Amino acid sequence: MKATPVSTPGAADQPLCFNIATLTDIERIHELSVKILAETGILLHYPPARQLLAEHGASVDEARQVARIPRRLIEQALAAAPREVTVFSQSDPHKDYRLHLDGPRYARTTTALNWIIDVHASQRRPVVETDVTDWARVIHAMPNIHFAGSLNDQEEAVKSAEVRSLARMLHHTDKPFMFSTFSGEGMRWLWRLTEVVQDPRRLPRLMVLSSVNSPLVYGWGQCEGAMVSAELGLPVCINSSAVAGATAPVTLAGNVVQMNAEILAALTILQLHRPGAPVVYAAHPMALDMKTGMASISMGEVGLMSAICVAIGRFYGLPTSSNGICTDACTPDPMATLEKWANGYLPLMAGANVNGGAGSLACVSTVSLEQLVIDNDVYGHMFRQARGVQIDDATLAADVIAGVGPGNSFIMEEHTLAHFRGEYYHSPLANRLNAPAWEAAGGHDALDRAARRVRDILAAPPKTFLSDEQSAEVKALLARAEASLADLVVRV
Repeated sequence: MKATPVSTPGAADQPLCFNIATLTDIERIHELSVKILAETGILLHYPPARQLLAEHGASVDEARQVARIPRRLIEQALAAAPREVTVFSQSDPHKDYRLHLDGPRYARTTTALNWIIDVHASQRRPVVETDVTDWARVIHAMPNIHFAGSLNDQEEAVKSAEVRSLARMLHHTDKPFMFSTFSGEGMRWLWRLTEVVQDPRRLPRLMVLSSVNSPLVYGWGQCEGAMVSAELGLPVCINSSAVAGATAPVTLAGNVVQMNAEILAALTILQLHRPGAPVVYAAHPMALDMKTGMASISMGEVGLMSAICVAIGRFYGLPTSSNGICTDACTPDPMATLEKWANGYLPLMAGANVNGGAGSLACVSTVSLEQLVIDNDVYGHMFRQARGVQIDDATLAADVIAGVGPGNSFIMEEHTLAHFRGEYYHSPLANRLNAPAWEAAGGHDALDRAARRVRDILAAPPKTFLSDEQSAEVKALLARAEASLADLVVRV
């Protein structure tokens, strides 16, 4: 039996979406992924996951901790997974985001990083507490960044870093969050923090990223955190970041087959654990640079693999996510923007609901506030192109062309006034001056303009989104969480 592809509606108001692989290609990838899970299996370090699969008829080798998952469980899981996922803002319905096939496209920052580089610096530094609040404030001011990812300080205990990050960021933005799973106990504390500030009818506010390690290993903390998230109703972005040529086959297609198998394994576990648990198909491929031996996230081929993975997730009818605009560059320079566009544009245009990478540098190991501002602009351009060209009587403007006639101008026409804002994306960073005017204005480049925007945001009085009572409760919960997580045994 083959998975049933989901038809794509042809409504004119849907975003543009191009096909990167044929239906036959995707069906073949699916069949090979199912075969891998049934015959080779996946290494599961978390005992409850192995027990769950065994109870449902999977073949589990406890000595090797390997589970072989039969086709019927995979198909059962795909049928149970919801086709729509909603993540809420604190209170603004315009910032509630629904993820579904052919739905809107959104952008998120990177998540769980703990290094930062200051503008014009040549060396990164560890993240401190003030960086976390600055990060949240700049995210909040970026209209094209929809989900706020965590930024973790290096000043205090690592095991409670994500909880500290959320406790601090809650004060400075009302946007939904995307954090990384690290343990079941950690996810429970993140959930409790969001409960403090949310109307119970406006949950979940948090979406989580759970990663399967390649090749074919689901770690204890990642699996446990995902299963607890499913219990809480938190949407889980199931990720594989296989590195083509190192932790997966070097060929693009082979890497995608393995990644799909890894994602299907995690999806099956979550749906057996909590049928109907909200999930997002979130493949984030990489490739080995054979010259340096470093894993690269910025090659154009990464964009191709990401786009195919989006097509597979859409084939299953699931909400999809891509790693988005990422770069190997270590500083906000022209190469950073070039690489971000090269690997982020294709998956977005293929239909990924959530697109990441905003603010990231150095193969998603470092953040930059200035790069975040630049990436907000990059996503603004991409979202406009994804909207496509509206074609109707008003936009075709035949009567306007006839009325203006040969040799005249359209600038004073009512039609121009009515349409110029909606038709075009107006970049906040672009230079639209000629060379003499640009020179007279100081000759600033895009990084200078981004840095000025960051300074302006942080110079303004901070806006708080919590009442005094909520702030006190968040502080008390954080103290309890840090005490609880101090004794946590971290397992990978």
